Amino acid sequence: MLKKLKDCFVSNTVSGLLTPPWRAPLKSWALLPVFAACALPLGLVEGVLQLDPAKPDWPLFFAISVFVSPAFLEEFVFRGLLIPRDIARRGRRSAWLAIAASTSVYTLAHPLGALTTSPAAKSFFLEPAFLSIVALLGITCSYSYVVSRSLWVPVIIHWAVVLVWVLLFGGHQLVIALEGHAWAFQ
Repeated sequence: MLKKLKDCFVSNTVSGLLTPPWRAPLKSWALLPVFAACALPLGLVEGVLQLDPAKPDWPLFFAISVFVSPAFLEEFVFRGLLIPRDIARRGRRSAWLAIAASTSVYTLAHPLGALTTSPAAKSFFLEPAFLSIVALLGITCSYSYVVSRSLWVPVIIHWAVVLVWVLLFGGHQLVIALEGHAWAFQ
């Protein structure tokens, strides 16, 4: 049993990390514009996104930190560990069930994390519109991983979405509330 778990870990995560994003088929990126077309209007209408540009004082440090967490760490866990890398070979139904399971756990992790570790984020992370956007991002990242078999594709998508949210749509206010880094933004 332990050998099988180790093999699964190596197959999913290490192989996924060794597969470069530029080798991913174009359809790996196909849901990103669909995500944007759904998430932007929903977030703006419901008020979880507000046009509020921010400029980090340390842009490179900020971009790298967002790349590591949440993008890399969350994708490593919610795609790399939860979705078998070869799931597409098992058929469309298996792939969509894996996408649904991964997305459900990913979406649920956000309010659970806020409730247990971050009271400042609790009300925001319990917003139905925010959770809907999180679920859409989960579907987008899961699909990109299933199609590309590269962990870098969902990491890049997740990273870009978080950067846009924080830098253009008010996410910096939550970062300040969560981490107390008002000095990080002008």
